[in-house]
Amino acid sequence: MTIKIKVCGLLESSNVESCISNSADMIGLVFYPKSPRNIEINEAYILNKKYSSLIEIVALVVNASEELIDNIISRVGIKTIQFHGNENIDYLESLKIKYNIKIIKAVSLSSDTLDNINNQSDAIDYYLFDSPPPIESNRPGGNGLTFDWGLINKLNLKKNWILSGGLTPSNIKEAINITGANFIDVSSGVESKIGKKDNDLITNFIYNARS
Repeated sequence: MTIKIKVCGLLESSNVESCISNSADMIGLVFYPKSPRNIEINEAYILNKKYSSLIEIVALVVNASEELIDNIISRVGIKTIQFHGNENIDYLESLKIKYNIKIIKAVSLSSDTLDNINNQSDAIDYYLFDSPPPIESNRPGGNGLTFDWGLINKLNLKKNWILSGGLTPSNIKEAINITGANFIDVSSGVESKIGKKDNDLITNFIYNARS
C-alpha cells in the first residue's frame, strides 16, 4: 500500500516542484490572513495554472466568506477545499451542491471531540484529523503539535481520513504504525522556519513515510 501524502502551506514554485518530483499526491494553499503561509488569490492562480495538471491542489480556508470560496473556485480554479474552521454540515452540504467541490473537513481530535465525527454526511469526502491548537494560537492548524494518535482507534470510521498534526520526518513512521493511516498531511514539519518550506525536509518526510 502506497501512503498518500499532502504537503500543505506552500508558497513557492520550487517547493511545489519538490512535492511533484517526490510523488506527493496533493499540495495545499492556505487562504487565511492570520497564517504565515497565507497566499493571495493572484499568486494562487499562477501556481494552480502552472501545476494543477501535475498534482492535485487543495485550498485551505478557515470560516471563510462565501465570496472568498467563490473566488478560489471561479478565479483560481481549485475544486478541492479543506475547511479548517467551525463550518457545520448543513453549510458544507450547501456548498457541495452549489459548486460540486471535493470537501476535506478538519477536526481537532481530542477525547472531547470524538462525537463530532459525522460519518453519515455525503458532503465530506475526507476528514482530516489535526491536533487542538494552543489556547494562545490564532491558527487552528499548522502549530506543529501532535495529538494522542490512539484516539484514531476509538473511531468507527466509514469515511476516508487524513492524519495531520505535528508530523515530521522523524515521527512519521511511528504515527503510521500506531494509527494505520494511509493518507497523511504535513506542513510545519517540513519547514526550516515558520512558513518557509525546506525541500530536503520534504524529500526526507516523503521517503520516510513510504519506506
